[in-house]
Order: sequence, then structure tokens, then C-alpha cells
Amino acid sequence: MALRLLETILRRLLSVLLVLFVLSLMIFTLARIVPGDPARMVLGPSATQEQVAELRTEMGLDQPILTQYVTYVGKAVHGDLGQSIVTNRPVSRDIAEFLPATLELVLVTIIIVLLIAVPLGVLTARHRNTWIDNVGRFFSLVGVTIPSFLFAVGLQLVAANFFPSWPILGRVDYQLNAPDGPTGLLLIDSLMSGRMDVFADASQHILFPALALAMSGIGQITRITRSAMIENQRRDHALTLRSFGVPEKVVTFKYLLKLSSVAPLTIMGLEFASMIGNAFVVEMVFGWGGFASYGLTAILQKDLNALMAVVLISGLFFIFANLVIDIVVGLIDPRLRLRGGTA
Repeated sequence: MALRLLETILRRLLSVLLVLFVLSLMIFTLARIVPGDPARMVLGPSATQEQVAELRTEMGLDQPILTQYVTYVGKAVHGDLGQSIVTNRPVSRDIAEFLPATLELVLVTIIIVLLIAVPLGVLTARHRNTWIDNVGRFFSLVGVTIPSFLFAVGLQLVAANFFPSWPILGRVDYQLNAPDGPTGLLLIDSLMSGRMDVFADASQHILFPALALAMSGIGQITRITRSAMIENQRRDHALTLRSFGVPEKVVTFKYLLKLSSVAPLTIMGLEFASMIGNAFVVEMVFGWGGFASYGLTAILQKDLNALMAVVLISGLFFIFANLVIDIVVGLIDPRLRLRGGTA
């Protein structure tokens, strides 16, 4: 079994290169054929045709698309993602600055989803067709149907009316002089440097954005966990355990929850990857200034180098999340491992 799992991991790692190649080629081609001249957007409408042509030559936009792509890939392999036309800085530097903010927000969001959705899904499954189940299903339906930005605005209104001292903009109070740690994650860096004041303030700043971003995931994971638990409750092994007098709590949390965690884990991994690039609405509402907002700006300004980097990094997160899901699910359910993976 361990050998089969190792083969699955190696096969997925080899497929990463192919996926990245196809993804980079597609987005590079689409970015070049979308209407709008990046050189003209940089220089503005008052620039002359000669100035635009000169800048296009400097940016390599006068070369064939294939030549541009080969040049880009060659530089990207060495960590050179080009220059951003919006920030006028290397894209790699922008990514290093903006990505940790979104990554920290998404990680806290995932923790909130797990702490709320899984217990709620188990609780509604155990009390199926009761008022507890109805309340849980209504709560999950609200989370799925209402957009994240409405939750974000609603939380800001709640803070303004009931918690006026609660911070709702930015990552940390600028007066605290947050430490520049190795991870870029304020919560971790503040703990590593012993700055508990920064940790407490950053925890307050991140709570409402993470809650707004978590609502959709809470709704999905609650419903999926509930359905999986109800399905597994009817299986023969669950009935056998109950017939031998095993306590219901042991059956639920030791056996059924493990079997029912495959589908929620799969969705959770995809949620994690998608939120990296789709958190821009919540980031804009709370002034978070993260990777997702940076990607939105790149799209609107047709910042080709920044756009390419954002898409590739988002793709990497999807690939990484799927790989981790396959490994974890293979460890949980040996049947999937013996079939050679979950995907």
C-alpha cells in the first residue's frame, strides 16, 4: 500500500509540469490577444505612436507570441517574472509582498470553516429531521446563497454599531510597527518575535474578513458532512457496531466521521485553492491589500506580467491542494489508494 501511495504521489508530481505548461501557454496567449495595447495603457492616451512603438519594443511585444512565451518561461524558471506596469517593480517582489497577506487570511478562514462546519454537519446528521437539523440546514443554506461581500459589509455594519473600537480596515495598526518576519504572516511572525501586542491586534483585524470569507465554505462543508454522515449511518458496519453495544458517540466520532471526511476534505482543498485568487471582494471591503486584490488590478490594467504570475501561482495552489488531498484521502480510505488515487 505504501508503494502504491508513493507511485501515486510521483505520478501526480510529474503531471504538475504538464499542467503548468498548458496553463502558462493558455493564459499567455489569451493575455496577448485580449483587446488593448499594454504599452498604450502604460503611456496614456497622450503618448505618440513613436513612443508607444518604442515601449512595445522594450517590452518585447513586437515579437511573435511564441518567441515572447519562450523568453518569458526562460526568465520565469530563474525567478524573473518581469516588471509590473502598475507598480513599476519586479512582479516577484510584488508577489512576495502581497501573497502572505492573502495566504494568512485564507488559512485562518479554513480553520474557522473546519471548527464550525464539521461539528455542525455531525450535529445535524445525529439529530436528523429535528429542529436542530432544520436550524443547521437553514444556516448552511444562507452561507451558500449569500455572496461574501454582503457578509463583509454586514460585519462592518455590526462592528460600527456594536463594536466601534473593533478594527475593520487593514491587517494591523500602523502605530504598532509590526515586525518583518521570515514568513510574512503577521500572526506567526509576531509570535516568533514575542510581539504579543501585534499578535492580539492582528487577530482582531483578521477575524471579520475571515468570517466573511468563511461563510460560503461553512455552508458547503456542513451540507456535505451531513449527507456523508447520514449515508454512512446506514451502512452495515455502523449497524454492526451498534448491535454490539458500542456507544453512539464512539460510532459517530471514531468510525463514521473518519469515513465521512473524504468528501468534505476534497471540497475544502478546492476551497482553499480558489480563495487564494477569489478573495479580492472581501480584501477590498476590509482594505486588506492582498494577492487577490493585486490580481484584480492586474486584470483591469492589463498588466501582463503580473497577470501571468497571478494565474500561475493560483494554478500552483490548485495543484498543490489536489496533491495534498490525494495523499490525505489515500491515508484515510485505503480503497482509494489501492485504485491508484482519488483523481
